Amino acid sequence: MLARLLVITWALVFIPAAAAETPCGYRLFVSGWTSTVHVFDACTGAWLQDLDTRTRLNGAMAVRLGPDRRIHVVSEQTAVIQRYRNDTLGYDGTFATLPTGASPTGLAFDADGRAWVGSYANDTVLRLAADGTALDTPVAANPAVLHGPDNGMVFIGDQLYIPGWASSTVVRFDPVTGTRTVVVAAGTAGLRHARAVLPLPDGSGFFITSEGSNRLLKYTFATGETVALGDTFTQPTGIAWAPDGKLLLVDGDAVVRVDPATGTRLGTFVAAGTAGMSALVYLAVIPVPAVPAGTAEVVEYYHAALDHYFMTALPDQIAALDAGLFAGWQRTGYVFRAWATAAPGTNPVCRFYLPPGRGDSHFYSADPLECQRVREQFPEFVDEGTQFYIALPDRTSGACADGTEPVYRFWNTRPADTNHRYTTSQQVARQMLARGYTAEGYGPGPYYPIMCEVR
Repeated sequence: MLARLLVITWALVFIPAAAAETPCGYRLFVSGWTSTVHVFDACTGAWLQDLDTRTRLNGAMAVRLGPDRRIHVVSEQTAVIQRYRNDTLGYDGTFATLPTGASPTGLAFDADGRAWVGSYANDTVLRLAADGTALDTPVAANPAVLHGPDNGMVFIGDQLYIPGWASSTVVRFDPVTGTRTVVVAAGTAGLRHARAVLPLPDGSGFFITSEGSNRLLKYTFATGETVALGDTFTQPTGIAWAPDGKLLLVDGDAVVRVDPATGTRLGTFVAAGTAGMSALVYLAVIPVPAVPAGTAEVVEYYHAALDHYFMTALPDQIAALDAGLFAGWQRTGYVFRAWATAAPGTNPVCRFYLPPGRGDSHFYSADPLECQRVREQFPEFVDEGTQFYIALPDRTSGACADGTEPVYRFWNTRPADTNHRYTTSQQVARQMLARGYTAEGYGPGPYYPIMCEVR
């Protein structure tokens, strides 16, 4: 039975593949603790955009691509982890909110998709479920060994390597045994204020940025030896592999290229102060996902006075809404991706207009049976035809096929003022349930997928 009707209209914006990808297919994310996260072309160093403002990213720290193919950013000052789409860089909601005063810094994902978060203030590492809910604190406080876990912690194999800024150590934690081992002790090869750990591609060791001694260090597993490489730098913090196999390294307020074999500076990649970046603390190079030809974005709007969500499938409506021709409507920043034309494994998405007294809104469904029931049971609704194409979840399990991700639908439970919201964000899904909305869809709860977006 049709649960209730959906009040959102969805919008298709065509994104040419050339415009969606940077020339080399990689983007460089630079965290400025007193600015924000700045995004550059990872091959040329050209500034592309800022990921977000300091309102959300205050005290930007680690940037990681999660197993959900979303970009996760630690905001130390607000004690949250924010999430962004990797294709469009659009905001995708808060992944997790950490305890007040935790000062989160580092972020790493294990093989099971759980998130490990360094708490600088508490000398601990927290563990979160794949949906961002808190699980436990596997790395308890022991400041004599690990003091001030910093943003460069990373899994190498199944072991977690944690740089301690205040303890000037690199600690290995075994999640199975709970054993922590000091791998690189304070003062080794001049180690002072360890900031980042970057694995070598062949698995033979890792680099360490030693901010306090202005050096780049290299640790080798086979020998247990730590050596200082090449040049000295100005407060080196973030480090990442460039697409050409060189290193990118924070050098003061700039990003420089470095020879990984010798540690020699090869020149400036991003000049100090570019795009207003300041107090640089972290670097990440993340591949740009390929955008399948024939796909399009679905864009969401919100009207605060009406408390209505709206999405349109028409490019001219998007242009009009963005130009402010319909007062009160603003982009929420949320999008998902669908097919512009019929594609294998997809269904046409029907759209109905709900007249005043029933919502003055629109209803969408990718289920042909649901579309037909609307035509039969609600003849007063205006059938506006197919808007886009998208996959349907398994009606029993709610599972989305490989290469797609769930889209959830929520109803505001106001029969005379019906409004629905579609979202791919589980954080938004939790918010809508907390606001009293009803989840509609397939399979077991709590969210019930209703469509499956293109990934």
